[in-house]
Amino acid sequence: MSDLIKKIEEKLTGRPVGVVGERKEYSVLIPIIEGEESLLFEVRGSEIRQAGDICFPGGRMEEGETPVETALRETEEEIGIPREDIRVLGRFDSVLEVNRIRMNTVVGVLPKDYKEKLVLAEKEVAEVFTVPISFFLENEPDYFKGEIVQDDRGFPYAKHNIKPDYKWRKAYQDIYFWHFGGRVIWGLTAVVVQWFLKKLIQE
Repeated sequence: MSDLIKKIEEKLTGRPVGVVGERKEYSVLIPIIEGEESLLFEVRGSEIRQAGDICFPGGRMEEGETPVETALRETEEEIGIPREDIRVLGRFDSVLEVNRIRMNTVVGVLPKDYKEKLVLAEKEVAEVFTVPISFFLENEPDYFKGEIVQDDRGFPYAKHNIKPDYKWRKAYQDIYFWHFGGRVIWGLTAVVVQWFLKKLIQE
């Protein structure tokens, strides 16, 4: 066996499988209210890039954190619910986005008296509200299939001997919209809700 092959084998032994290309890792909590069977959502604060958007508590994972630890830490930081008061039901699926984001999800239960413990991080969270899970089950979301377009302006076709009419692969993104109480739940949050319903409740 050559030294090169031996080196490759040694590096592969026990190595966790990763993903090609650096990804930003995030983790959110899907919070169910004890006794209400409702989901809790945040409205992003004015100093957040996507101010006014609706989301679950969560944020970027810090080095050495697990998705569960991130979800609990971010929930406590954003809305004040102590992590020890959140009953984690388990890890759920992750969503991979084309912009190199991996969104991990964790399902947890908030206590019945969660309102007494709410302390919103004002710059990050404008308000919180709840939606009965039954609402999502009884109301189909609006759906739009968005095409992700390849922007090839400035692409070096000639330099690399690639035909200018090269047929790039097309990619599509599922976009869901729920309207509840004058609010619109859409984007990545709606994708997570749709998958949560499909995989954990409806199947």
